[in-house]
Amino acid sequence: MSPTRAFKFSKNPLRAYHDYTGEHPWWEGSKDALLFGTIVHNVAEGRDKTQDISEEDKDLLISKAGKTKGQLKKAYVDAEVIGNHLRDYVLTFSALPFGQAEYEVEINEETETGQGVQFTATGRADMLTKKAVFDFKTVAPMDFDGFIEYGSFRDNRQEEYKKQIAYYAFMFDKKEAHLIYIKKDPDKPFIYDFKMDHDEILRYANEMADEIEQAVHYVDCPDNLEAINDGSQWAYEQFGGVIDV
Repeated sequence: MSPTRAFKFSKNPLRAYHDYTGEHPWWEGSKDALLFGTIVHNVAEGRDKTQDISEEDKDLLISKAGKTKGQLKKAYVDAEVIGNHLRDYVLTFSALPFGQAEYEVEINEETETGQGVQFTATGRADMLTKKAVFDFKTVAPMDFDGFIEYGSFRDNRQEEYKKQIAYYAFMFDKKEAHLIYIKKDPDKPFIYDFKMDHDEILRYANEMADEIEQAVHYVDCPDNLEAINDGSQWAYEQFGGVIDV
């Protein structure tokens, strides 16, 4: 059970269970945002920009018409620019006192929550140093500006981000956690480094543990899971295309 999967169960239990069993994937629609983020991460972490992108998805990166036919689409060229800027910032943490950075560090181990609920902890931290864990978030320009001004996103997703990185800090026994937000603007790819101290990490890790416990319960007892009409393709099929308000 990873933080991402636990969040799915908290949003829509039955849909998350169908994703868990492979009956219906959670992700729907365009892959543009996912591919953009993957390129930013790859470049920031010093890897080839198309690493871990399937051959089928690589085909989506290439322009099919006009003067740029056969070339990387502009959006993905922008992703490389933004990734390089993030890379410059990330490299500052490879020096002392942080130590050599590790990237895409996986968790896959048997553990239990404070309430004794046993589960297989999974997930992947974007970057680890001797002292800290880091997570990279690419953010649309308007969302980034709003977050800087108001301290939150319209959908309040920063709370999920805090729980997620607190989980990684706890699992990897790190005393610092950094959420690195980068603006998806190739001309002004501003970076905001949100730092969490030890007390915040413990608080949000406990909240994450509660969500994981609930998700594990849903997996163990899948009968009568609630279905939420969340406007997805899954919901359209589940509810027959009808919204009952």
